[in-house]
Amino acid sequence: MTRALAGALFPRFHRGAAVARSLAVSLIAGSAFIAGCASTSPRPAFRDTAKLVESRIDKRVTWNQGGAEDAAVAQKIRELLSRTLTVDGAVQISLLNNKTLQATYEDLSVAQADVVQAGLLQNPVFGAGVAFPIAGHARTGIDVSVSTDFLSVFVLAARRKVAEAELRATKLRVADAVLRMAADVENVFYQLSAAQQIAAMRRTILETGDAALDLASRQHQAGNISDLDLANQEALYEQVRTDLIRSEADVIAARESLTRLLGLWGTDSTYKVAEKLPEMPTDEVELAHLEALAIGRRLDLGAAREEAQAVSHALAMAKNYRWLGHSSVGVTYERAPEYFTVVGPRAELELPLFDQKQAVIARLEGQLRASLARESALAIAIRSEVRAVRTRLVVARAVVDRYAKFVVPLRQRVVMLSQEQYNAMLLGAHPLLLAKQNEVNAYREFIESLRDYWTARAELERVTGGVVAMPKGGAAGTPRSPEKGVAR
Repeated sequence: MTRALAGALFPRFHRGAAVARSLAVSLIAGSAFIAGCASTSPRPAFRDTAKLVESRIDKRVTWNQGGAEDAAVAQKIRELLSRTLTVDGAVQISLLNNKTLQATYEDLSVAQADVVQAGLLQNPVFGAGVAFPIAGHARTGIDVSVSTDFLSVFVLAARRKVAEAELRATKLRVADAVLRMAADVENVFYQLSAAQQIAAMRRTILETGDAALDLASRQHQAGNISDLDLANQEALYEQVRTDLIRSEADVIAARESLTRLLGLWGTDSTYKVAEKLPEMPTDEVELAHLEALAIGRRLDLGAAREEAQAVSHALAMAKNYRWLGHSSVGVTYERAPEYFTVVGPRAELELPLFDQKQAVIARLEGQLRASLARESALAIAIRSEVRAVRTRLVVARAVVDRYAKFVVPLRQRVVMLSQEQYNAMLLGAHPLLLAKQNEVNAYREFIESLRDYWTARAELERVTGGVVAMPKGGAAGTPRSPEKGVAR
């Protein structure tokens, strides 16, 4: 094919045309060979990204591209949705099904294509001209030429080095996006579980409050309680009803947030989530050396390093080849109107008289300084994030422990003693109702503090770049939920 193309460009008008055809064959065949050796498939890059994710959170990621594997992924999602959803199941579904992640994976396609493009020779340029006689006995003249930028061969390796560094940065950025998605899912999952638990508690209190309010109404009619006591009972009942409406709205909002992260719609969005948060472990993992751990495995920091490396390679290429401008070599065949035919080599070379890449170099130097500064700033921010989240986790654990061991039990004891005095007619209904309201609020705050603990753990895994092992041992105790919020 290449010989046929060369023969078409350089017909046998002269013996020198054979040289032209040979050069054309070499140029065209060489370019075709290099193009054929390059692969634009992003699959190897995605496999590297998947390994990065699995090494940090032990979760599978899949790129849905309409293949046979998509059916297996869909079946896996259906299996996870068929049972009560756990936090691990929710994270796995999001990594398999979230459409934002699927779009992010396409960054690998772009980066891989850039690597291939950086390694390709420039296409040869074909030129042709015709000279028509307008006087005398001259014949029509033609000239044909083929040329290519031969100096671009020297920068192929440097260009590819830059593109490969950018591809490595892209793989790290995509993997970091996956880890952030996993952390977001955990956070929203715990918010949903807490909202459901609070709503269930208030629903139970409201159900038992119906009978208590009816009893208070009969006692008021019999003259056993005052108008104030009845009004307080009714106010507490309506407050619980209002709080339940707010809790149900919180459940809907958290559920929709989780549904979006899971990429679900239609009947798939009717999944079930455990209504209670997991209990806090009795002990905590060793929280020392987390800063060093984060610096070593945070993928966004690794991406920043690779981006700075790519700019460094580009700067070195600009400096090393600053004197190489546009150039071309090739052959020209000409049949002149004066009845002679010539063929010979052709060369063009750009003279760097005005543009010596000084602006390009200055621009890249600025970009490199900015990249290094961003990398340093990110490392400082990561250390600060780790310290802040570690403190948040420690405080959340202490708060949960105080509520479980002291605040909620004490509020329950106050209710019990107030109930005893109320039954003995030593205490009015209002102090008893206030004690019950404080008990409900204390238990709600316990649930919220437990939610804060688990979201802090999810955030700790995000800022450290991977799973933080759960401590060994049992779970801390959970205080008894208030059974009734109104007087009995």
